Amino acid sequence: MLMLTATEKRFIKYWEEQRKGGRIKYSLLYILTGTFVAIIVFSFLTLMFGLDLENTLLYIIISSFVVVTSSTIFSWWINEKKFKAIIQREIRKGMEKDDLEASGNGQS
Repeated sequence: MLMLTATEKRFIKYWEEQRKGGRIKYSLLYILTGTFVAIIVFSFLTLMFGLDLENTLLYIIISSFVVVTSSTIFSWWINEKKFKAIIQREIRKGMEKDDLEASGNGQS
């Protein structure tokens, strides 16, 4: 009844570690590294489509920052929601188990 799946256990361990660092550190890390990676990817795609990199570089930097910042904020929100749902589910199952054990012991 109170069994977490292996995926849920990994997620809880991962997310508890991320939460310890705090939302600001999490956001800074992912926004800075993600923006850097996105700039490289978008620049590569720009060159692949034959566009002029000099004229589009500012747009690439701005769009990379916006995309990565949005996805970082969204991923924090989704992970928090998932974490809380798992914890609440397990607490609820634990309370139900306690109630069943208490009613079973009371009838004996």
